[in-house]
Amino acid sequence: MSYCRWSSDDHQCDVYVYESDRGFVTHVAANRWVFAEPMPDPVPVGTTETEVLRWLERGRAVSAILDRSTTDPIGLPHDGEDLTDPNPGACADRLETLRALGYRVPQFAIDALREEAS
Repeated sequence: MSYCRWSSDDHQCDVYVYESDRGFVTHVAANRWVFAEPMPDPVPVGTTETEVLRWLERGRAVSAILDRSTTDPIGLPHDGEDLTDPNPGACADRLETLRALGYRVPQFAIDALREEAS
């Protein structure tokens, strides 16, 4: 299970975090998307045919935007690094440190790790 991926928050996440047999792994991105245009408004996942079709259409629109977009180096000290922590609390601490340095780290990932640690 991953706590977040680079695609989280419409590809605005700089870390990919998951638990492995080595511990809690954080891959730090080396580049960030520079979007050709703003992302469309989020669409909740639903169960009706109309809701599913709206969600799929948004996914196609996001893919098209990514096709027209580029990436630039992030330029922070841990770009491209792979980091491992022994437990979820230490991983949450690391994510907070990375965020303080300027990396984009979703709060939901930190919250999930903190909850697991307690």
